[in-house]
Amino acid sequence: MNDLSPGLRARVLLQKHGFQAAHALGQNFLMDESLLSHLIDLSGVTMEDGVLEIGPGPGVMTYLLSRRAHSVTAVEVDKRLEPVLSGLLEGCENTRVVFADALKADLSALAAPGARVVANLPYYITADVISRLLLRGPGFASIAVMVQKEAAERISSLPGQKQWCHLAAVVRYFGEPHILEEIPPEAFEPSPHVTSTFLRIDMYEERPVRPRDEALFLRVLAAAFAMRRKTLANNLRAAFSLDADAAREVLLRAGLPAQVRGEAVPLEGLARLSDALGEMPFS
Repeated sequence: MNDLSPGLRARVLLQKHGFQAAHALGQNFLMDESLLSHLIDLSGVTMEDGVLEIGPGPGVMTYLLSRRAHSVTAVEVDKRLEPVLSGLLEGCENTRVVFADALKADLSALAAPGARVVANLPYYITADVISRLLLRGPGFASIAVMVQKEAAERISSLPGQKQWCHLAAVVRYFGEPHILEEIPPEAFEPSPHVTSTFLRIDMYEERPVRPRDEALFLRVLAAAFAMRRKTLANNLRAAFSLDADAAREVLLRAGLPAQVRGEAVPLEGLARLSDALGEMPFS
């Protein structure tokens, strides 16, 4: 069977082991080697890179990554795919598969600092996985991920735009998102009911803002978007147990209007707010 293409070998192995994609796990696989090779090109992976792949599915991209990267660690939640991945990746000495939930696994223990992430995720966990990679990862070089088109637009939005949200703000703090390619439903097996987008987040060497206390800044970031119809002052009161006077005072110290809403404040303003909070006796 080794004389077959990886895509065809994967199909044979899936059929041999009676595998059926689970809708509950959001399993929509990419099997076309030409498309997957193109996506690897877009991901920026080179022979010098370690890769953390999340959601390998039957392993066609994993196989191609093994030929294009220094090493590959693939994290798969569905143990039913073990015989398929084992068969397809036989002989790929630089590749290992870890059966674990990416929302629970210690990602920092699975990938070295500077690794590149490549992921085809169930869309309902996209935000949670990206947040974990950014906030708890070992410092990745980039995160290339297949997401729903609308999610890509939100993630790549800017302050002042309607779609600007907490995840977009976190992404912009750590890196720069790039929408690379739109993927139609029929490219997947089985086909989803939505259009997909391949998105890459390139990590900054230097962050665009430098709050004095990053942990406090990230709390401020979360508070700013906690209740979108509330003013930032009200959100600060709820998140930091402030009274009205203290909330107004910290906004004044940060040079922000008393009635401003959190989603209207750029990262620079939120960094000033974090620093002002850090100087207040209630922080």
